[in-house]
Amino acid sequence: MQRALTFDSMPGLMAPVRFFLAAPLFAMLAALVLLFSGPDAWSSRWSPVILSVTHLFTLGILTMSMAGSLIQLLPVAFRIQIPWPDLLGLIVFLLLGTGTLILAGAFLTLSNPLFIMAATLLGSGLAIFIFTLNLGFWLSRKQQAEKARASILAIRYSVASLTITVMLGFTLVYAFIHPLNLSLVALTNLHALWGLAGWVTILLMGISFQVIPLFQVTEIYPARMTQRLLPVLFVVLLLWTVFSEWFGLHADMLQTILVFMLALLAIIFTIQTGILLKGRKRPEPDVTTQFWRLSLASLFGSCILLALLQQFSLPQLELSLGILFILGCAYSAINGMLYKIVPFLVLLHSQEIVPFRSGAVPKIKDILPEARAMRQFWVQLLTVPAMLAAAWQIPGFVTLAALLLLISAGMLFFNLLGAVSIYRRLAKQYKKTA
Repeated sequence: MQRALTFDSMPGLMAPVRFFLAAPLFAMLAALVLLFSGPDAWSSRWSPVILSVTHLFTLGILTMSMAGSLIQLLPVAFRIQIPWPDLLGLIVFLLLGTGTLILAGAFLTLSNPLFIMAATLLGSGLAIFIFTLNLGFWLSRKQQAEKARASILAIRYSVASLTITVMLGFTLVYAFIHPLNLSLVALTNLHALWGLAGWVTILLMGISFQVIPLFQVTEIYPARMTQRLLPVLFVVLLLWTVFSEWFGLHADMLQTILVFMLALLAIIFTIQTGILLKGRKRPEPDVTTQFWRLSLASLFGSCILLALLQQFSLPQLELSLGILFILGCAYSAINGMLYKIVPFLVLLHSQEIVPFRSGAVPKIKDILPEARAMRQFWVQLLTVPAMLAAAWQIPGFVTLAALLLLISAGMLFFNLLGAVSIYRRLAKQYKKTA
């Protein structure tokens, strides 16, 4: 666990922040798509609306936020120098954002030209991102933070998972446009597996090994856990892939064992993180603590649903699993971390342009007031069960869930924008002395 941070090679404020501001906008767009689609959109995970909304979340919210976080955290927390971080951030942001919008439209219209355009933009943006990260790992191989080895290894596993996810996504687009002798269902399941259990989960766990002790002021994770949990998880994903229907080596018993192993690993992480949060050195939980608790509860619920799906193949269970993991677990964790990261970055960059002891830089608690963030948390807490009720098509909840998501995402956006506007005001005020 690396507690010391290095700010010598910190990228400019907008390099990560543009990603963070875009994430809630994509969430608002997803809410609007759901709001104007009606109950029929919730028929199954394969409906065009659900596929569109799913990719707005996984690419526009999760991947967007995670890319911005890595651009910021790698040089600061792990001493890994990313080449041209400001230019990289802008290029990846434009390609990823535009590609995600077009892909969402492609699912809604089932337009082959839009699928091709989206695949080109997303493939280019993510390829540039993956290549530059690996180049940074190589160039910084002798100066990486020794105490952060577990998190660095987790990031490498997650980037490898992202690479596999992108390759499977390209294959899916090609197979959709040019029908091949492939099981699209099995291929889609692998694409989702590597994207969610690989890219998202491994990175979320690896980053938490750093940010939970650092920002939540807890004890560090046990060394045995940080060294073994994620390599075992990555091996489980590889075995799952090899013995999937797509490779023709499918075995029901082995598949069931791998499912329960995946759930067990997630539960181990959930319990250990919950123990650390319960013993945090600050007695009063802040808003980020509450978001982490919601995330962990949702992850635990996802494990239960994953096990139930082995016995009951219901569309509502599949939708509920996606909602609990994507919205309840991953999005809530990212939401909570943004309330720590963005005010911290605004403070650091403001101190660089404002004269020392001028008193113009507000305290970090005033950059993004806790009360505002906590109000958004309560709306997010209501959104998750409302979405689950909508998945089971309980009358009235389809509209209510979409409205709650829209309100929650809007509150997050304006909270983050208010924090960033403080820096912009100070930069404008002190531009002559900056």
